[in-house]
Amino acid sequence: MSYDIYLFERKPGENTDEAIKLIFSEEANEINPGLPDVQKERRKQYLASKLIEKNANLEVFQFGYQEIASLESITEEEARIKYRHLELNGREDGNGIQITLFDDSVTITVPYWHKREKAKAVFEEIWEYMKIIQEETNYLIYDPQLEMTLNLSSGFSAALRLYKTTARWSEEAIISSQGEEKKPWWRFW
Repeated sequence: MSYDIYLFERKPGENTDEAIKLIFSEEANEINPGLPDVQKERRKQYLASKLIEKNANLEVFQFGYQEIASLESITEEEARIKYRHLELNGREDGNGIQITLFDDSVTITVPYWHKREKAKAVFEEIWEYMKIIQEETNYLIYDPQLEMTLNLSSGFSAALRLYKTTARWSEEAIISSQGEEKKPWWRFW
């Protein structure tokens, strides 16, 4: 489980609600539809460089295109086209933030690992990433957990509060499930 934030481009004439519906529609299930666009590829590379400039621990994940091609019964070239998004991850022992740069959108995810001040620090880091992305792209920011678009000058407290609450519930659910005595399937009491 992770807390997810979407940054996206609104097409001309499209209102925000329509754009958000499109993000979660069946059409959006295809990872990278169509052929690469040179300008969009450059924009993704540029965004990645700006984010890495902010945090040198971020690295672009290297996809195993031959393995993907074999698993999906496609050519390596088709795998390179399909998996052309850039996935930025921190160190293995880091905070778990993942940033994925698509042609016309970005997703930022963070697992529900963090508590109290650590959660706040992680969200401050996410806010810095969103500031960079928004300055370079003018993307809108949508938080599906809050079911609202975010403004970087506000929304931080609400997002952090919901993250902390959900992290606490997740932890309590895990502890509760581990503490339950395993009963035979036929025993009802």
